[in-house]
Amino acid sequence: MSEKEAFDIETLIAKFITDECNDAEVQQLEEWRAQSEENEKYVADALMIFQRAELDVDEKFDSNKAWQSVSERIETKPRSRTAFIGLWKIAAGLILIAALSYLFFQQINSAEEFNFSSDAKVQVQTLPDQTTLALNRDSESKVIYNEKKNIGIIELSGEAFISIPEDKKVNWQVKVEELIIEDIGTEFNVKAYPESPEVEVSVLSGEVRIYLENEEGINIMAGQKGAFNKSSGEFQLDIADPNVSAYQSRNFTYQNQTLETIADQLSEVYQIPIILDGDIGACTLTVNFENEELEDILSIISETLGLEVNQTKESITLSGDGCF
Repeated sequence: MSEKEAFDIETLIAKFITDECNDAEVQQLEEWRAQSEENEKYVADALMIFQRAELDVDEKFDSNKAWQSVSERIETKPRSRTAFIGLWKIAAGLILIAALSYLFFQQINSAEEFNFSSDAKVQVQTLPDQTTLALNRDSESKVIYNEKKNIGIIELSGEAFISIPEDKKVNWQVKVEELIIEDIGTEFNVKAYPESPEVEVSVLSGEVRIYLENEEGINIMAGQKGAFNKSSGEFQLDIADPNVSAYQSRNFTYQNQTLETIADQLSEVYQIPIILDGDIGACTLTVNFENEELEDILSIISETLGLEVNQTKESITLSGDGCF
């Protein structure tokens, strides 16, 4: 389409929106709309945006520049007052179309980008479609979000718990170097620290698929953990640790779990060493904790197993002669 043809069409659309089209011009616009789906969509989108907009144009849109572009195309010969008023309506319509087209183009083609990082503290972020991203300590992520193109990408280095709602607005993928983790409506945890030889994906609910670009990969169901070996490129399935996301929820579920394992997890989540003194590491415990303070958790453990608790600023020691 030539520049003149493009201007003529924009003029027709502007006149149509401002009710300045005569019957012949309406017919001309209808014929142009019928030529292709793209033409039809362009006019339909312009009308839709016009109906919904309140002219709160994005600050990036330069109305002065738009007016200059329009005014350069307008003939300067004298006109009657009626024609002059009509011309101003058309010019205003052209500015409106330029602004709305700009906004529509921005909505279609621009993606939102977010960069998150956590150092000594877990960071929880809520993304535009209410997907939550909880970054464990020493983790980084870059998020690319484009609702119009149905794209959501989380580039991860470290560990994160990801909760995606059923009414998500985009198809989410998590990328760890060459590995792709594809959501199938779920809650899952990804552990992918650069120094680790494996990437671990634990699914709490729903299902995910992990794969390389040219390999099929594996599907991971709720209650399973998938591991990808970076060196060999092999995938493995195992049982997921139910406490894998405790660093962000502080919820723990233990079923005949050893005190050694419990102490290690509590040390990691609450960021203080818990030392076992005596032959107590093999003692087992069945208990649930829901977002409890560490002091309360240790009190319950000590009472249940008959242990003593000694705490300093640097560490906590659990001591005893054995298990009840």
